[in-house]
Amino acid sequence: FSYSLSLSFLLIILSQLGACESISAPPAKAPHKTVAQESALQTQWQSSKMELSGRVVDSDGVGVSGVSITLKEAVASTDSTGAFILQNLPRVNGLLQITRPGYRMETRLVNLQQPLSITSLSLDPVTISLKKSAQVRFMFGGDVSFGRRFLDPQETTKTNQVPEDNSAALIQSSNPAPGTRDVLQWIRPWFAEADWAVVNLETPVTDSPLTPHAEKSFVFFTLPGSLEAISWAGVDYVSLGNNHVFDYLENGLSDTLLNVDNAGLFHSGAGADSAGAFTPFRRQINGQNYSFVSATSVSGDEYSKLSGNYVAGISPQGDVKGGAADLRDNAAVLGALQAEVDAGYLPIAQWHTGKEYTFTPTGYAAARMALAANNGAALVVSHHPHVAQGVSVVNGVVMLEGLGNLAFDQSRLETFLGLTARVDMSGSKVDELRLLPIYIKNYSPLPLGGDLANRFLRRIGEFSNARGAIVYPYQQQGVVALDKAQVARVQQSININLTLPESGNRIIDLREYASSDSSLSMVETPADVTLNIGRDIMLYGSFEDMDGDNQTLDSVHWDVSGESRFVCLSNAYRGMAGLCSVRDSRNSGDSVIAFRNRIRVMGDALDVPNKNLTLFGYIKGDNAGSVSITARYYASTGDLTFGEELAYRHSSGSFDWSAFSAELNMPSDNEARATRIFIRHSPPEKGDATVAFDEIAIINWEESISTGVELSTPHARDFIKVQGVPGAQVNFKLTFSYYQPQ
Repeated sequence: FSYSLSLSFLLIILSQLGACESISAPPAKAPHKTVAQESALQTQWQSSKMELSGRVVDSDGVGVSGVSITLKEAVASTDSTGAFILQNLPRVNGLLQITRPGYRMETRLVNLQQPLSITSLSLDPVTISLKKSAQVRFMFGGDVSFGRRFLDPQETTKTNQVPEDNSAALIQSSNPAPGTRDVLQWIRPWFAEADWAVVNLETPVTDSPLTPHAEKSFVFFTLPGSLEAISWAGVDYVSLGNNHVFDYLENGLSDTLLNVDNAGLFHSGAGADSAGAFTPFRRQINGQNYSFVSATSVSGDEYSKLSGNYVAGISPQGDVKGGAADLRDNAAVLGALQAEVDAGYLPIAQWHTGKEYTFTPTGYAAARMALAANNGAALVVSHHPHVAQGVSVVNGVVMLEGLGNLAFDQSRLETFLGLTARVDMSGSKVDELRLLPIYIKNYSPLPLGGDLANRFLRRIGEFSNARGAIVYPYQQQGVVALDKAQVARVQQSININLTLPESGNRIIDLREYASSDSSLSMVETPADVTLNIGRDIMLYGSFEDMDGDNQTLDSVHWDVSGESRFVCLSNAYRGMAGLCSVRDSRNSGDSVIAFRNRIRVMGDALDVPNKNLTLFGYIKGDNAGSVSITARYYASTGDLTFGEELAYRHSSGSFDWSAFSAELNMPSDNEARATRIFIRHSPPEKGDATVAFDEIAIINWEESISTGVELSTPHARDFIKVQGVPGAQVNFKLTFSYYQPQ
């Protein structure tokens, strides 16, 4: 062909190719079959409604009529037998509020996020009590601060500046009240209903943060506009005797005292001098005279030569300085308590003491609480560790050893579960004490229910054992029994048969055999085996949404932000939801799911890290690509890392639900204290691939236990490691205990 002919022919061919392409373009990629199934299932689930029924009774078990029942927008009233029904409810968890004139309000967190097969729930009877003229209902919350990440999520603003407004922030600097109300909205019913509500305000309050403490690693402030929302939430009094009230030195302290006064919030625990800091706040409530004494033993003396310590007294230069009341000053503490008793007031001690992130008070902190209990205090409430601790009794005085955080911007896994304490008192006598669990999500406190609440409250009970109080989960609350006659223990037994694998090691998942409010009290077996007991330190591997906001299928601790990984209804081993990862043969890379938070081992905060760990869970595959789980190791805080290991691998293919486990080999370096896990799912050779996970746990193994020996209950340990002869058939009798009011 000549050149001109060839060019003309090519142009014709190209034009025809273009026409063909426009007519016969390849079809759009079909949706992954699991994604399509999940989308349809979730649409059906969200449109399906629930029915909730129950009964309200008085202290004698007699039904109470005319009780108002409210769950979000749904309202009902009890009939002559105390029965009620709420119908056409969306599958969204919510706080059920139970009210009647002349009675105390009761609440229950109702978990309406149930499988499609469940269309109705029936609550156990709820008891409401008559209001008594001389009785006071107190509500105590933990640590509160509305600065730092609330205002600036990335913490890019200098500590001597107010952050600019940020659309990603929970609170806007130009108008803090609305955002602060949003943070507190879910727990407001508890605080607003109380006769007197208290929190620990662990922050200076200033809009002029010009004088940050020069030596402290962590300083923060709350804007004055947030105080209106604290009052709106129902809080009456704030304790200021803590280690952050002096973060902005004398100027910040004087601003704080002025702003708290202007907001109409009562306070004590800080002042311009020691006498002012130790001056209690007095209040007559329902005819009862109470006073509030607040102080801290966390003094900051290591900083006293430059910016000053945190407590009121004398500066290194010999001048009078302001700050928090000094809990280490025995004479001042005893003098303040005695003065209140002499004046006819019942002091409630608000002590800021102990060691951060521990589950039990230090010996010193316990002694400070006992000092108050033995010298006139009617009640002791402690804080500072940022995690919830137990309840104890000294000299007949109840001591709340630690409530944890209420609204705080920490990202440590241990700090996300906290307590509020509802205390009904007649004079110095505690008539009833209930612990209402909260889950702090995105720094906001939410009522907590379900299995997570039960396991958390069992831990509180475990660390209250043998200290004068029995704490146990019951109807979404932690019941505190001050007298053994007030509580009944119920025991149930089950027999199981297991075959030990070639390794001779087998894990018994106790969650399979008992309700989440039950604790193992005894193992009996005729076999020659070694038994160890362990607890889950991850806590968030069930993928169930158990908090009380308006969101559903929520799992903030796992990175499920991509299209290939999501909380799924279509694949759950137990409960309603699991974790799904999808790939297809046209994908070029793996789906990666990370647990977002460091999981610190037991004993980390006490510098005795327990590194005996096992990864455990359940896995299912549908034409799955190969799966691997990597454990990465970290220091407790900071940037120091200690490498990673391939903990678990599963080959590709289809397989039904089965348990998996892998020993984790945390490095022996003493600074290695935490782990995170990363799940990788590779594309299959052909077609669509799905792998699902559920009930994932990081088990921290603890002491050996013996057959036939009773364990102290409640406790929060849900796993037994069995070691014996490979291939042996082993029979077990497992006995569980749970508690209920009597």
